[in-house]
Amino acid sequence: LTLTSTSPLNSLPVVEAMSVPKNDRYSRSMLPSRPVPLMSTKSKADTTSSSTCPDSKKQVLDSARLIGMTRIGQAAVSSDGTTAVFEVRDYDFTAKKFNEQLWRADLSMIPRLSDDEIKNHAHLVQLTAGSAHGWTTAQSPQFSPCGDYVAFLSNRPTGISGSAADKKSSVWILPVKGPGEARLLAEFPVSVGDLDWTKYGITVSASVYVDQDAVVADPMTVTADRDKALADADGSELGGLNAVLYKKLPIREWDRWLDAKMAHPFFFPVEKTNNQYTCDTTATTMSGGSGGDLLRGVPTAVPSGAFGGGEDWSLSNAGHVAVSARPPLATDEAWTTNRHIYLLKNHLLLDANNKGDNKPSETRHDDDDDDMDGLLGECLTAGNPGFDTTPTFSPDGNRLAWLTMAGPTYEADAVGIQVHDVTTGVTSTLLQAQVDWDYSPNSLKWSKDGTRLYFTADVRSRQALCSIDAKAGAGGTGGIVIHQAESSTSLHAECGTTETGNRQFLTTVQSLTMPSELFLTTIVENGATLRQLTHFNTDRIADTTLGRPGEIIYKGGKNEDVQAWLIRPAGLSQEDEDSATVGSGQKQYPLAVIYHGGPQGSTGDDWHYRWNLQYYASMGFAVLAPNFHGSTGFGHEFCREISGNWEIGGVDTIAGVRAALERYPWIDPKRVVGLGASYGGFTSNWLNGNAPKDMFQALVCHCGTFDLRSSYYATEELFFMETEFGGPAYTDRSLQSDSPYQIHTPSKKVHEWETPTLVIHGARDYRLVESEGISTFTALQRRNIPSELLYLPTENHHCLNPQNSMVW
Repeated sequence: LTLTSTSPLNSLPVVEAMSVPKNDRYSRSMLPSRPVPLMSTKSKADTTSSSTCPDSKKQVLDSARLIGMTRIGQAAVSSDGTTAVFEVRDYDFTAKKFNEQLWRADLSMIPRLSDDEIKNHAHLVQLTAGSAHGWTTAQSPQFSPCGDYVAFLSNRPTGISGSAADKKSSVWILPVKGPGEARLLAEFPVSVGDLDWTKYGITVSASVYVDQDAVVADPMTVTADRDKALADADGSELGGLNAVLYKKLPIREWDRWLDAKMAHPFFFPVEKTNNQYTCDTTATTMSGGSGGDLLRGVPTAVPSGAFGGGEDWSLSNAGHVAVSARPPLATDEAWTTNRHIYLLKNHLLLDANNKGDNKPSETRHDDDDDDMDGLLGECLTAGNPGFDTTPTFSPDGNRLAWLTMAGPTYEADAVGIQVHDVTTGVTSTLLQAQVDWDYSPNSLKWSKDGTRLYFTADVRSRQALCSIDAKAGAGGTGGIVIHQAESSTSLHAECGTTETGNRQFLTTVQSLTMPSELFLTTIVENGATLRQLTHFNTDRIADTTLGRPGEIIYKGGKNEDVQAWLIRPAGLSQEDEDSATVGSGQKQYPLAVIYHGGPQGSTGDDWHYRWNLQYYASMGFAVLAPNFHGSTGFGHEFCREISGNWEIGGVDTIAGVRAALERYPWIDPKRVVGLGASYGGFTSNWLNGNAPKDMFQALVCHCGTFDLRSSYYATEELFFMETEFGGPAYTDRSLQSDSPYQIHTPSKKVHEWETPTLVIHGARDYRLVESEGISTFTALQRRNIPSELLYLPTENHHCLNPQNSMVW
């Protein structure tokens, strides 16, 4: 099946039955092929699509136009709330690279600017661009305590050590309001990430060796030296030797093979003298004290996991340090989700004599391994076997909040909020998961006065901005308040109050019709008011043909309400929709059914750069995106109902297709396609053997499951499989005919497959390994079903490279 991505789809391409050629030979066109780079002549400014919608002069949202949208990332706000600095990325089609930039927003100008002036970015100034420095990075902006400077991470050449080809990230500093260029603040032996700047200095993460050979010296230098030796550039030392011996699980994580290196946070003092900041980078030992490795060489990772970041630690204005970390070298690491919150009291206040609560030794010894947890500090969550994360200190530095899950293996468990008083040692529960609220917080920010905690949560497929009373909790008079739930919000920082005392926050807002833009969100009595601060994509969106989004509710497989997004095809007006009747001869549109991954996740009211619903609507499809049982944001019980019952997602999807076809006569029942990734890929394979005959004319399986038992033995997330399917795949229960491993596996019904399928898989996908995709393609080919395999050698579970994305 070939779907064009450069012209509107007026009719689904006819797929002819695949059969053995009469002469027992295929044509040369059946040989493997390599696509050439697409849109190579486009510049950043030229992001028009290659076609226009026949019913409009607007541009079609094809792959180039989608990728060409400006992307806003991390943002920081000065302590006085008057200035923000934020990341911006544009893809340059000529250089085939992202141009990473930092921009400044003068928030103090906002009250006196008109909407037109804001749209023209009168309050914005570009501070730096990677394209001007050899296409280097510009990431993680952080304000200095005085607010006059911003530090950021960049891999631009330092001119001090290494070569320009090293591309090692260091810390740079720039006067926020000028004059002056960025200068190097701190360079380290290895690349660093996750920059944070607090009262006492900067903190960065670095991947360092934590085996026994590395615990008695400067870990960054040891790591750099060892990596250089192992690289053996000319082959003179190792002669190609690169064998690795593993003695325990896990051996892989997301898209990389594990080794003896782990991410650790490193703290370095920063001082200001004569209006000039300097950083002491010599404190890199594992001895602790007021600088260096905050984990003191303990073999655990912070940030943790493939998607961990600076939110995995917090430094207090009172000198305390908190981290979220797995118990070091836990034997059950591969099949549990357990992470604890560890507290080092007064750690940043320790003087040269190591006075204070922790008293770390200057040199690590072998017997230290007997108390590795103690080296991390006091474990505040020792009684909880589940996932504790996002430690966040209050503004006064003496209260520590974090998010908590109770289940030891369930990564989508209900989330609660706990607060620990560092002074009294008392921990209290602000939000009891599963009991106090039907939704789960996924971030945490203290208000500046410490009275409330603000967070976002998935509420009916939108990221809602919420808050809770920081003392009374969910059961108090303040309770939980949902301030903004009309679009999807990400929270950056509080930036002050209005004249009437209303709190204001810098947020990023996005929706199904708008890419992410910065907004000023003001908390009011009955919700929140929003004012858009950036308009990087406003004109592009206005010139792009999009479909009208809406929601439908239908009865799913359990005869319970299921929500789905229904995006009308671009060009279908409300008037045409209202006048459509069965058999009227009115134009009908093909339907793309997109089912999300997870399965515990949701298709939300947001702008996605991979599974963008508007991409299909702009091409002429109606789009149905069901949030089936198992989706987040519709209550904890609704989410849990898919565990052990993976077919329910497919059953709900079939019910959703039937509901859409019954309600909307402008949808063509003979042109329905299904697409999904991860669990969505599983669903495509499941539908191939279980959907009503001819309901789907084609399917797309991206990084999907072929066989549940083989997936169990190859994945790096054993805890996920064991939770979803009732234990390991080798138990007596797993072998019984009614086991979820047996009854829900797509491979069970290969003999009934008959729907043409495009299979896509990344070679670096270690969650659902490439053999699952190969097995799917093999089954289709041997069943003589029209099928193709798009193989992505450098991609993981996602397709991230823009050039690959345009083929994908």
